[in-house]
Amino acid sequence: MNIGYALAIAGHGDRWGHMGNDGWSGWMWLWGTLMMLFWIAVIGAAVWLVVRAATQRRAEPPTGRERAREILAERYARGEISTEEYDERLAKLR
Repeated sequence: MNIGYALAIAGHGDRWGHMGNDGWSGWMWLWGTLMMLFWIAVIGAAVWLVVRAATQRRAEPPTGRERAREILAERYARGEISTEEYDERLAKLR
């Protein structure tokens, strides 16, 4: 039997489809669905990572003056220095 004869006798609907058994029968529907969900998840994760990276602020360490003001404010909040001393030292930092 040659290929031409086999193609000639293979009519529509006799299970010679590309996927076998008329396309999406058997377990192929499950495999296709899982692959589609996988790619949707991959694309969704990529979009989420890009958006997160774009919106995330990179915290820079404070400079010397900023850190000194933070320490001064912490000491004032704990009651270690008076209001006059806080104002005086803050004025010097400016």
